[in-house]
Amino acid sequence: MSGFENDSQLTAKVLSNEAQSVDWVVPSEVPIGFVYGGHHHAVMMATPADLEDFAIGFSLAEGILHHASEMEKIQSKPGKHGIELHLQIPQNRMEKLQMHGQRRAHRGRAGCGICGVSTASDAMRPLPRLDIHTPAPTVKAIHAAIENMPSQQVMRARNHTVHGAAWADMDGNLAFVREDIGRHNALDKMIGVWARNPTTDGFALLSSRCTYELVQKCALAGIGTLVCLAAPTSTAIETARKANMRLCIYDRHTRQILLFNEPELG
Repeated sequence: MSGFENDSQLTAKVLSNEAQSVDWVVPSEVPIGFVYGGHHHAVMMATPADLEDFAIGFSLAEGILHHASEMEKIQSKPGKHGIELHLQIPQNRMEKLQMHGQRRAHRGRAGCGICGVSTASDAMRPLPRLDIHTPAPTVKAIHAAIENMPSQQVMRARNHTVHGAAWADMDGNLAFVREDIGRHNALDKMIGVWARNPTTDGFALLSSRCTYELVQKCALAGIGTLVCLAAPTSTAIETARKANMRLCIYDRHTRQILLFNEPELG
């Protein structure tokens, strides 16, 4: 246990009726510090759940590690104001991290994917060109995954607030869902689970809009197909093209699945 709750129940007054109040569940937002080999690297504001997944997924999505198996040890240390994740990684990865230690020298907000990055080149980092072998998921499978997702978002059912990131198989069945107040954090947590047993037979599903850093995280982790529930930015599309990633968007108004980039199959 981290010592911090995922959410809390509070009472709020109804503004138009001073005599009336309602109970409301609000999600927690806690500083989560990433400490590699005793060196403080980043502090992200996040929901204090699935922290082992968060540690692995963040490390992969940031390019600190290349494989989940490289994470040697994870130790969670709750403090008065937040939680520190003390992470042990191979010496060669540690040396590379120390060369770029200032890239994440600031606190990252829950809604921010690149807080602490000091230069434009660090933000728009080089990406691998993915070798895609699987065809696109069917429209039926994507619709099934979207319809299944709310029932598996346990936190969102309570607080109506957090984002979700899921991995779906080619039939639209959800293998797992991770949630967080920050959409980038939710994706990191999902990557942390997926990376333990990675498979290309499926797709990532995000409950949020699609911006380039989400595409970037998937590319660095090796995820070849990304489906988002809101429109992409032009940079997100260009990033998907450079990474040879399949990028789909669900149009809530028409219920159509829009394909913005179709990769070259290996």
